[in-house]
Amino acid sequence: MPVSIMPAPRRGLGYAARILLGVVTVSAIIVMSPVRLLAQSNSASLDAIDPQPAARFLRDGDSLVARFPTGTTNRLGWTMRVWISSHLTADTMRVELEFATTGGPTTADLNLDLRLTPKPDGHSPPQSSLRASLPIQIPEGTERVRLARHLPKSSFGNYYLVQLLEDGRAIRNCQSDVGSPISYRDSEMYVNALQQSLWEVLWVESEIDAPSRNGSMQMWTLINTPSPYRIATDPQEWERRMSEPEVADEQGHFRSVKPGSLPADWRAYRPFDAVMMHGEDWQSISEAGSPQAIALREWIQSGGILVVRDAAAPDQALGSSNAYRTPSRETLREGEQGCSSIAARYDSLANANSDELSRELSYSVNADENVQLWRDWLPSAAEQIRTSLKQYPPAHAMRPDGVRARNELAGMIVYLGKQSRDDGTTGAKADSEQSSGDDRTAVAPIQALQWWAALNLMSWQRSRLIRSGVDPILGSQRFFQWVIPGVSQPPVYTFMGLLGLFVILVGPVAYRKTAKAGRSYLMFAIAPILAIGTTAAMLGYGVIADGFETRLRVRQITWVDGTTGDASTRSRSTYFAGIRPSNGLSFPPDSEVTLYPDNQSRDWESRIGERFDSRGLVTASANALNFDRDFLPSRQQRQFVTVQPRSSWGRIRIGENTSSDPLPVIKPISAEQPLPSGKDTSQEKPLEGPESMIVYSESDVPLHELIVCDAKLRYYYTEELPARSSAIAVQISKKNASERMGEMYKRQWLISDVVERRRNNSANNRSYDNGTSDIVSEQLNAFATVVKPTDGVFEYELQQRMQLQSDLPANSFLGLTDISADAIAIPGTNVYDSIHYVMGTLP
Repeated sequence: MPVSIMPAPRRGLGYAARILLGVVTVSAIIVMSPVRLLAQSNSASLDAIDPQPAARFLRDGDSLVARFPTGTTNRLGWTMRVWISSHLTADTMRVELEFATTGGPTTADLNLDLRLTPKPDGHSPPQSSLRASLPIQIPEGTERVRLARHLPKSSFGNYYLVQLLEDGRAIRNCQSDVGSPISYRDSEMYVNALQQSLWEVLWVESEIDAPSRNGSMQMWTLINTPSPYRIATDPQEWERRMSEPEVADEQGHFRSVKPGSLPADWRAYRPFDAVMMHGEDWQSISEAGSPQAIALREWIQSGGILVVRDAAAPDQALGSSNAYRTPSRETLREGEQGCSSIAARYDSLANANSDELSRELSYSVNADENVQLWRDWLPSAAEQIRTSLKQYPPAHAMRPDGVRARNELAGMIVYLGKQSRDDGTTGAKADSEQSSGDDRTAVAPIQALQWWAALNLMSWQRSRLIRSGVDPILGSQRFFQWVIPGVSQPPVYTFMGLLGLFVILVGPVAYRKTAKAGRSYLMFAIAPILAIGTTAAMLGYGVIADGFETRLRVRQITWVDGTTGDASTRSRSTYFAGIRPSNGLSFPPDSEVTLYPDNQSRDWESRIGERFDSRGLVTASANALNFDRDFLPSRQQRQFVTVQPRSSWGRIRIGENTSSDPLPVIKPISAEQPLPSGKDTSQEKPLEGPESMIVYSESDVPLHELIVCDAKLRYYYTEELPARSSAIAVQISKKNASERMGEMYKRQWLISDVVERRRNNSANNRSYDNGTSDIVSEQLNAFATVVKPTDGVFEYELQQRMQLQSDLPANSFLGLTDISADAIAIPGTNVYDSIHYVMGTLP
């Protein structure tokens, strides 16, 4: 059996058989990258751009492209070229466009609207797709414009009708189809699962290690796809594919990009699980402070993973809350044994007395000479793995300049350590030789154990879907963990009372009265009238009980970086509208918004035959991201998850309290009387260290019930910390801090009787007919990990600190604050049962 260092999904044979059907389809999709190009004539040169244009992140070869006008004659006086992300999965979709005139500046303002309409045969499930609108204002006197927008995507597929409108009217010869229809309707859900399980990596090119990239890709594929003949016809084709800008195998998908093409918007990175960059390039881009650097940093802090090549982790101060994590000795030994097993299997396949290779190649290779080519090549592949293990043994990965990982708010930075040079030197010795004039391009490829250790440190966080905790295609029953209580739910007892009253009036009252009067025939009129009255009363009560207002329940988590003061906020918002809002919902323009649907206990397979219809229209302008009224039907609850970076949110600092004023009184967690003094006397063991500290806020928002943990793991508490001010925090015991955090978490926690009941009724998240119903859980089950963070990395970290561990890292804080104003997407909405947690690190 093939061995891989990537975890294999633990699924049934029926599922595996259908997955195998999708493997061939996925391979063809990734390799071919279908793109439909429409020709145009009289096009102007688009090389010259505005002083601060959007970066050309999308390329012709890996994106969908449309050119307008499409006719043979251009009477518009301008041209437009559009690039659209070509991925099939429900990841953030980037749209880039270039506008250029053909005969001088524009003579009037142009109000254009680029529309993307999903095609019925190109998206699945049939009622999960979104329509998109990109308003474009071209002012008078413009010659060239380049811009980019980012749109949510909630379906599988990439087949769109692209139209260009002016003042609401379609422009002639400005309409085209891009993408490809779905031709595998019975297996599309398995193709989606395969593409979501691929490790999507953006490889940032560097001149320093460019010659070794080919070797790095070869080593990745050798240890993760132990059957290389499945992705190539012969060894020469396999080696050629490893040197291409886009490398794909059964476990990963690597795309190369030049540093100058990096995007200036963090959402462009969302379709990627990780970004790999050389250490010197990462240092230079971090120090530059350019929009590209800010975007990359925001993506990391919002959950992304940066893998730094050929760089050791910087030194770290003692007591840091973001201490480096290192791979364990047992893990590295396991990786060494796994790689050695793969090398031994290659030797076994190359054995002329074994027919195992011939049997496997019979499904993909027809020519006998190719079988012999593979047989001759496999021993060299085995030797390549063994050489890598000798050059980079487990001891190298555990050295100070070895593989290290450090959390960066919700994301992570993984340092692969100094890579071996061609002469076998590493670390400081190699650096000194380079400074003496040695060739910088002598960097060796990424070694087998470096790949292994990095993947091990990432664990489940290497999956972007698991990090987000939201699948917009199907959603999950976890939708009910955060609903508005008491609305959009049948009032069972009230309805039972009305029905009981109806039975009493019809039976004992009306029937007996008419029978005694000798007019029983009147029941033919009385009974329908009472039935109509009862129905009207039930309907009226249901409408009046829910009311006509718009309600919101929001759960926010803000994660603050104590070094820079930057933060990232995740908001989970549930809306209910008595009357559908005419203007829809409006979210901040720099946010990523994901629809969180209720899967209605239905799997993907049961939805294939539904009538095609989109969920609504999303308008991405420079000022807002608008969802139209179709996303919030009357008297139904709808849920959205928003992630938004917050630059310069502000730092929280602590200092010595030199004041002689009396300490503030600490309110107990649950008692009628406060403690007699400022100190916490609930513990027999006396508290050590200063009994109070000064807490300073550089933020514009006030904090409540703030708990601070200093470098020596001592806890301090203050009831209120005003914005841009300071307060005295009194020392409390660890037990008291744990109790307070537990009480804060339970005020508004994620719990639902619906979820718990269905979890108890089923041992897994798949229905009886083995259908796809919970994509996040399916992806998570592929990882051999004890924890199962189905709600994303933000919720996972909050739960670890406040409930499971009831402990804070050194030099960190946790508290509450008010709901952010931009979290309310509908003006005039009434907020109920909401909470906003703030956690972060100290400088």
